[in-house]
Amino acid sequence: MPRPTTLLRGPRTALERARPYLFTLLLPIIILAAGSLVLEYGFRVTPAAKEVLHWIERLALAWLLLDPLARLVLASDRRALLRFRWFELTLGGALLVFVAVVYVAGVAEAPWWVQRAVHVTIVLSLAARLVEFHQFLATLKVRPALLLVGSFLTLISMGTGLLLLPAATAPGEPATSFTDSLFSATSAVCVTGLIVVDTGTHWSQFGQYVILALIQLGGLGLMTYASVFALFMWRGMRVRETLVLREVFTHDLRAEIGRLTKFILLTTLAVEAAGALLLLGLWDHTAASDAVSLGQRIYYSVFHSVSAFCNAGFCLYSRSLMDYRSTWQVNLVFPLLIISGGLGFAVLYNLGRALRHRVLRNRKTPLVQRRLTLQAKMALTMTAVLLAGGMVLTLSIETFSARNGSRLRSGADLRIRTARMPEESPTVGEAAGPAAVSPMGRTWAERLSGAWFLSTTARTAGFNTTATTRLAFPTRFLTVVLMFIGASPGSTGGGIKTVTVAVVLCGVWSALRGRRKARVFRRSLPPETVRRAMAILALAVMWVAAASIAIAAWGIRAGAQYTYLDVLLETQSAFATVGLSAGATPLLNTFGRIAVILTMFVGRVGPLTLFVAMQIKTRPERFGYATENVAIS
Repeated sequence: MPRPTTLLRGPRTALERARPYLFTLLLPIIILAAGSLVLEYGFRVTPAAKEVLHWIERLALAWLLLDPLARLVLASDRRALLRFRWFELTLGGALLVFVAVVYVAGVAEAPWWVQRAVHVTIVLSLAARLVEFHQFLATLKVRPALLLVGSFLTLISMGTGLLLLPAATAPGEPATSFTDSLFSATSAVCVTGLIVVDTGTHWSQFGQYVILALIQLGGLGLMTYASVFALFMWRGMRVRETLVLREVFTHDLRAEIGRLTKFILLTTLAVEAAGALLLLGLWDHTAASDAVSLGQRIYYSVFHSVSAFCNAGFCLYSRSLMDYRSTWQVNLVFPLLIISGGLGFAVLYNLGRALRHRVLRNRKTPLVQRRLTLQAKMALTMTAVLLAGGMVLTLSIETFSARNGSRLRSGADLRIRTARMPEESPTVGEAAGPAAVSPMGRTWAERLSGAWFLSTTARTAGFNTTATTRLAFPTRFLTVVLMFIGASPGSTGGGIKTVTVAVVLCGVWSALRGRRKARVFRRSLPPETVRRAMAILALAVMWVAAASIAIAAWGIRAGAQYTYLDVLLETQSAFATVGLSAGATPLLNTFGRIAVILTMFVGRVGPLTLFVAMQIKTRPERFGYATENVAIS
């Protein structure tokens, strides 16, 4: 007698019966293929061992391509399966065509090209499997915040493992320790930019590629790329996927998440490509002070364009951009990349639609697409105020400090000389003279450009054209404040976000005026939004205060001299994922580095998001308590 479940579900198809066995066979093949690629590229293997790995990769790829064919044969609805598995089947066909063309045309080094094609096909096939796994996770009843936190932890773990490989370290450099790999991977995924080893000289080309990939994946989020890949493969997005991405992009309209996701990918690629093109003429020497070839010029442009748009601050030069401080690319292209990446994709999407309506003048366009949203207005206003205000205050402080000698810089050289970063050495023309006390330069034009760049990069980017340790104490504290505010919601930057600060200020002003609701731009803010903003502000202040005190007390190497402001700036730089350093990072012991790693991670995912993800279960309120007032002032 058939079981009740069988009667309800109907007879199982051949594919349903074979699916567990296919998955059991596929899992070790995936591990074998990925492991073989890691061994080949991550270790310096002998030619004989490399040939063995090539045969393993070919056999693994053969099964990866045969798996969708087997599913197609066993499926009852082959048309539906073709729509779902077209990407893997197309990969197999494209590989066969490529191999045939290479050998028929008699291309030189045909085996090398074929093996590279095998590697690319394996990577794309594994990416398709990761998309399936991502969609499977989205079907589970897991909090979106927990999925978000888990995606960043996965990226950090993978990056740490790849940076530990011998091939990731440049020849002649000491072996990379686990702590240094974890620190570098976390800094790249969290788009921070703080480093414990020099990016341009310690890491090999492979290691720099890993860091670049981590920056790109961490800047937009692993789940964003998985969703884009799913849309590209015509698999659509499930409801829970849209909920997760709505949490990431802080976008209210769930129906527009798919279009917003495509917009994010296209905008990112277009802006980074344009930035790389504009930076091509900038470089005149490599990180090792060698001449720059055309290939290196393209690579340096792409690396720094991605790093700037993702607000990562990673630079291949030990002195960051100080050697190019007077060029138009540094003072115009870099700030534009940083600002565009820090505005937030939802704001860029809304701004693009509003501008398109202004140009086309289409009256049939819905009102929601014609006007700027409240979030866009607040983000744009706060960004403009912070950029202008930060520039004016920095210029005023540094000019006053230059005219009054080093009175505002007393104690700036308390740290031990041997621990100073290369970027701290003064540039030409900064060594002497009362007008050269300011590290931003002698003339007004130099100081104005330096103040503009610092006001831009301090928000979340981390590049610098001025030695941070040579800034006046008030300028350094202003930098801490700018870093604390950070970029806008749903962007590649960090901090507590511009809109959060704007909501808090509106809430304070409404309380002072005796209003029940906060108002801004002729709109009322929900009390829940104001409470959430207050919670984010409180959690951020408590974390930065506790972390900086702990690092200053137990996280600095014995014998090192420093000021608390240096530690506070370093801690805030980690929390806001900025990357500006006052020279305290090289002084950190193991405890200090772990504290900074945790601070970078908490700052990237957000303290409130992390708290929500860690909640085991929320219980609905079944009753309320009596109200009693207390004195608060």
